[in-house]
Amino acid sequence: MKGLFIKDFSYIKESKLLFLFLVLFGFGSSYFYKKPTFVLGYFSVFPGIILMSTISYDSINHGFTSLFTLPIKKEDYLKQKYSLGILLGLLFLFLAICISSIGYYRIQQSFHFLNSDFLQGCLLTLMFSYFVIAIITPVGVYFEAQRSQLAMIIVFGGIFLFVALIYFLTKFIGFDLETIIDSLIENHLSMVTLATVIFTFICNIISYHISLKLLNKKEY
Repeated sequence: MKGLFIKDFSYIKESKLLFLFLVLFGFGSSYFYKKPTFVLGYFSVFPGIILMSTISYDSINHGFTSLFTLPIKKEDYLKQKYSLGILLGLLFLFLAICISSIGYYRIQQSFHFLNSDFLQGCLLTLMFSYFVIAIITPVGVYFEAQRSQLAMIIVFGGIFLFVALIYFLTKFIGFDLETIIDSLIENHLSMVTLATVIFTFICNIISYHISLKLLNKKEY
């Protein structure tokens, strides 16, 4: 599994200038435009995008065929991908916290914002990153490199459409979902955080088994 990590980090290293630009953009938005929380949501999608790119690299030019002729089990391959996703999520969360902290300090001239609510909000952001990974991994395995761009559109477009559909449906039937969510976050943030962690964990377990079935169905 160590070799798989080295391979993926080599892929990621090739795109270092792009990621540096994205990080600088996030820093600029948080610091100069005084929107410290922007970077938390902005960085939350990067782990999934990077993970998708590594799967695409692996599958390009029948790469899976060569990869699985080596003594690498499909189960171990997927475990490494989800482990990489966990590491990337933590890395980008750390960067987001650092950048948002600088932005907050510039505005408030203190570190009073570093409270339990802020940290739980960061944890919720991390869970969103892992939720995206749970969706994007089986999609990446299914579409492979040839249709990776289509896969990205399906994933992020699907998430956007789903959220928009829920929003407009609740508005249509007169159900004030925003107020309920705000009330839950304000009064029961710890419970919301715990429920989100459990939900995300279950989603990733299901995602792993779906990805494994998709890999097993393919002929390499």
